[in-house]
Amino acid sequence: MRNSRAWSNMSVPLVHLTRLFQLLSERKFAEAERILERITERMKRGGIQEFNRGYLEALSGIFLTYRSSGESYEFFSNLDLNDVEALKRHYMDFKQSSESPFHADYDRGYFSALADYMRVVLRTIKSKTEAELNRV
Repeated sequence: MRNSRAWSNMSVPLVHLTRLFQLLSERKFAEAERILERITERMKRGGIQEFNRGYLEALSGIFLTYRSSGESYEFFSNLDLNDVEALKRHYMDFKQSSESPFHADYDRGYFSALADYMRVVLRTIKSKTEAELNRV
């Protein structure tokens, strides 16, 4: 695996990604766009590498999907956020692709962002489930 992946993961805190996806799910696009800009600036400081370009392109695609109701990004518009098993499978597929030496840096960055998105969604679901169980 190349250093660009490790550098990128260190430069984008999970808290920023979590906040971005939370704001998108709440349809607070102006705030989400500011978080996306913060992430972009943080990645640019180290110089845009192909991995980072792919990562940012995927985040932008996720943003556009939420903003436009997902018609141009069919995968996300058809994603059932309540099907935990399917989300886990997608996460594992994206994670595997992000680590594959057979993919170019750009592709690994793109898949890495998608894996991070799935990871945040799964953590959010787990937190909500635990909170509901604690209320009972």
